[in-house]
Amino acid sequence: MHPISRRRLLGAAGAGALVLPLTGRTAAAASPGDRPSRPWVGAGSFTHVHDPSTPGRRRYLNDHSLIRANGRWHLFSIVGDSAAPGEAPDSAAEAAFAHASAPDPYGPWTTHADALTVAPSYHGEEHLWAPHVIEAGGTYWMFYAAGGSTGAAINLATSADLFTWTRVPSGPLFRGLAARDPMVVRIGVEWVMYYTELSAADGRHLVCYRRSDDLLHWSEPGVAYADQITDATGVSVTESPFVVERNGWYYLFIGPRGGYDGTDVLASRDPFRFTLDGSAGHVPGHAVEPVTDGNRWYASAAGWFRRGLYLAPLHWRDTPPPWQSPDNPVAALDVRDRLTVFALDAGDRSMLRRVQLDPDADTWSEWEEFGGPAGAVPTLGRNADGRLEVFSLAPGGVNLHHRVQRPDGGWHDWEEFGGPAGAAPAVARDAGGRLEVFGLSPGGAVIARRRQRSPGSLTWDPWDAGFGGPAGAPPVVAVNADGRLEVFVLEPGGAEIRHRWQRAPGGDWSAWKRFGTAAGAAPRVLRDGSGRLTVTAIAPSGVASFHRRQAQPSGGWGDWRPLFGWSAAAPLLVPSADGRLEAFALSPGGDRLDHRWQTAPGGGWDPGGEFGEPGVVLAATPSAAADATGRVHVFAVTAEGRVRTRVQVRPSSGWQPWIPFGDRVAAPLRSGAPAP
Repeated sequence: MHPISRRRLLGAAGAGALVLPLTGRTAAAASPGDRPSRPWVGAGSFTHVHDPSTPGRRRYLNDHSLIRANGRWHLFSIVGDSAAPGEAPDSAAEAAFAHASAPDPYGPWTTHADALTVAPSYHGEEHLWAPHVIEAGGTYWMFYAAGGSTGAAINLATSADLFTWTRVPSGPLFRGLAARDPMVVRIGVEWVMYYTELSAADGRHLVCYRRSDDLLHWSEPGVAYADQITDATGVSVTESPFVVERNGWYYLFIGPRGGYDGTDVLASRDPFRFTLDGSAGHVPGHAVEPVTDGNRWYASAAGWFRRGLYLAPLHWRDTPPPWQSPDNPVAALDVRDRLTVFALDAGDRSMLRRVQLDPDADTWSEWEEFGGPAGAVPTLGRNADGRLEVFSLAPGGVNLHHRVQRPDGGWHDWEEFGGPAGAAPAVARDAGGRLEVFGLSPGGAVIARRRQRSPGSLTWDPWDAGFGGPAGAPPVVAVNADGRLEVFVLEPGGAEIRHRWQRAPGGDWSAWKRFGTAAGAAPRVLRDGSGRLTVTAIAPSGVASFHRRQAQPSGGWGDWRPLFGWSAAAPLLVPSADGRLEAFALSPGGDRLDHRWQTAPGGGWDPGGEFGEPGVVLAATPSAAADATGRVHVFAVTAEGRVRTRVQVRPSSGWQPWIPFGDRVAAPLRSGAPAP
């Protein structure tokens, strides 16, 4: 709940078509034959449905519980005063549970008096965390986490009407090393409580469970899920556990994973055993609770960096949700050295294009439709002669398409490039001038590789399905100073980053090697003016971002070092004209954009500061590219889907103010998250 203070796939059209599996490893709790019958989980767009703030007092909700009673929905939640943009509040100050009710999950919500406030005299209760409310026997039962110097505790209060609550006189139901975030569900003839815990033996983050016949007396703990990440990382990734059953499958929702605003879903036939092999999807929200209203399923979410309660339709899918490209929108110079920007329309997901007509005057064409609809923001490759190549994912990951620019600046028609796929591919140009793409399969089981037959060719070699996998996010690729390609990928579950590189320019590849550090999202990588690669990554819960760079061009690597604080995704890197890297990091919630820059190519980093606009919330980490004059342009999509831009005054200099970038509404997609 609080990660600091509480611990046919890629089948080419024509020659080289492949059929690859949807999953890379066999789940212990589910045989391969079971896999097709198990739906995947995804979510639509989140809608802000309730704000607990009062005039002059901005407040947040966090771990929460929704229950329907007497024709109304009731919300119980951690509540607290919001911190400054980009900063986390003090969870130790969370001392009350907010209460609100509504006729429908989407509202309107009516605020009531707090349901419970902290009672220090009650067995050392020092805070109130993670309420979970159920009804049994005509009584409402609220399980919650409350502890402090006397140790972590799971407490209980009961009510007859959901408004007046009384703690049970006997005190905590049990204590644990880091016991918190209880969730109770009926399984068979008994009650089962799932909760967050920490292994005393090896520090791994756990989801534990206990059984009960009467909701008052609980068994000794068992382990439902043990993560590979340990407490040594300083983060927690098994918080807010929630288990639901559907068609004989049990689904465990846990987080924060994939950053602070992220929840992974694991599926199993056995409600007491979940593994990463049972990965069943990802929901881009914090403290997600799945709820049903008749035949409709919803995902509710809240968190420190949001403004109350959010709700999204929860989808049960036959195929894995595709992943978004890391940049939104995406931009590059075309064959005529015109900066070209691509985005997705918010309405129909058609691909939009806008071209810089005069770099000196910074004049642009209007937005025009370029293709689509698309399932993710496209990725771009630039051929050796400057022609752009656009790679697009069809809706639902049905297949990949690409479109190639002609030497005169026009475009060939769209062509099928392979399918299905789990994300738009990573693209780079090798030492021989050929484009190479690295594609992720649905569900992340396989990374496949494909390259042009010759530099700039319209013909491609068949897919190599054995390049890598499984992976927990789309791969990224960079070019070393000597021309060797290097690919980086996140392990499933975010336990570490791995990499693989060409042994010689255009040559064969090394085996996969550990690159170190647990991470919460796909890394980013770029080469600076000194010729050295730099990789950025975020901690699994997004509590901080880090960078690691080569000790020398095309050489070994230095240590991981801090770069920013709270970050929603791996920081963006872009080179200035003089070779210095500029770095940008968006806070969870999107209301603060930080900026740092190297003081010299390959050198240290200036402390930097705020780069965004006051009061403007961004949907994702911006993208950036330099125009023909060498000036860097930053492009950002707001939460409302408006594209805005900020441009350097001169190459490698200061910045002009933010301005609107056209009047089309772009899809406000969060970088790295699965597509709706």
